[in-house]
Formats: sequence, structure tokens, C-alpha cells
Amino acid sequence: MIRGSVLACSAFAVVVTCTARLAGETQVRRQGPAQVPIEVSLKAGSAPYAAKGPGSCTHAPKASIYNIPAQLWSIRQESGERSVQLTVWKPADGASMMFSVAVNGPAQRTAISTVRGGQVTGSGTVTLTAAAKGGTFTVDAKTSKGESVTGTIKCEAFTPHIADGGN
Repeated sequence: MIRGSVLACSAFAVVVTCTARLAGETQVRRQGPAQVPIEVSLKAGSAPYAAKGPGSCTHAPKASIYNIPAQLWSIRQESGERSVQLTVWKPADGASMMFSVAVNGPAQRTAISTVRGGQVTGSGTVTLTAAAKGGTFTVDAKTSKGESVTGTIKCEAFTPHIADGGN
């Protein structure tokens, strides 16, 4: 803490807000994306992964990965020792969508990435069906060893994506 400053923090769900006051100035920092209802119905290999609860669903209409301009969607849902994360990139040049998906459980981890410029660890497709403020992603993918990840992830709404590094 800086001498003469006042730091007040409050927490609601996973979002933490801190306000610092220095010489009459106020700065607000928000950590983590807003939580929205998510419904996951996936199968990773032979193991089903079903969850319904809060998570993050974000969207950035202008982003890039490996110098490829694209739209970005990022979804994360955790439930106890289990989690699922999906990141989807829709290149601005009309090339096919790229994605990375990871399904984690107490005894397994299945991960696939089709992102050009990075380490490709599988193949498949992810499609988005938009609905109101959110949408449903349909995943049909396989690891390079043949293990599949299939099913859907439904986001009730998308919130603005906050870039890593604050940009």
C-alpha cells in the first residue's frame, strides 16, 4: 500500500473490484470477465462432461492471433475439479475458424488446438449458432491421437473480451 492511500475492495461471485484513492484521485480496476449462465454438454473420449452454471463467455469483434486479424470468442466454465475452456478465432480474411478446446477432469485432460501459427494438436470444426445476446458452439474435434471432443457449449450472453496484457 502506498503511504497515505486508501484501498477498498469488494467481491461478488468471481469479479473483484478494488478502488484506490491517491491525493483525491480514484482508480477502479476490474479483474476477470463477468459471469453468465453456461450450459455444457460435451464428451471427451468416452467421458461425458455436463455442467450448468456460471462461467465466462466473452467476445472481441477485433482481435488477432499470430498476426491474423480475427474475431475472438472465449468461454470458460469450472465446476469443482472439472473445467472446460474454448477459444474460437474467426479470421477476417474468411479462412476457416480456428479453435483450442481443453476439457479437464480429476483423472484426465483432453486438449486440441487448430490455431495456425501455433502448435496444432488435432483437427475438427467449431460452429457458432447465434441467439439473442449469446449463442451455442458445436464442437466436433479429435486430438492428433484420435481422441474425440464432441458436443455443445451454450452461452446465454457474451460480454466484452478484455485482452491479455490490458490491450
